[in-house]
Amino acid sequence: MSEFRQAFREAGLILLVACVLGFSYTATTEKGLFGKPADTTVVSQTPGPGPQMIQLAEAQQLFDAGNALFIDSRHEFDYNLGHIKGAMNIPLKDFDARIAELNVFPKDNIIIVYCDGADCNSSIEFASKLFLGGYSSVKIFFGGWREWSASQLPTEKAAP
Repeated sequence: MSEFRQAFREAGLILLVACVLGFSYTATTEKGLFGKPADTTVVSQTPGPGPQMIQLAEAQQLFDAGNALFIDSRHEFDYNLGHIKGAMNIPLKDFDARIAELNVFPKDNIIIVYCDGADCNSSIEFASKLFLGGYSSVKIFFGGWREWSASQLPTEKAAP
């Protein structure tokens, strides 16, 4: 019985030391329990260098005006199931191979990139690549496909 007690005390001591070390590490690195709250600020809506985030109302206004190119950066499978009417599909993974398809558009043309919505960041990366490639009026519709379709705005599916 005394061997069990000694093993139990040693396990307890190891657990205590591990907890102290773990708490010390998270306190000094400001991670985990002692971490700072996540930054919940919204990306600036003011125009500046780089792609600009836009909300549904602005995306709809640009769609209705017909003077913007919408690019769906989701996988082709998702695009085929449904997309913003008239949107071009260039998945992020195919960006380098298919960027030449955009050369027919002026570099100052309004381009709106979207993907699934807040759970998807491919639109941000895609828009950044466009901007670095010289496209000056790139916008990110972060609400993406989910917000657009939930609002029952014009959509279409790819032909079978």
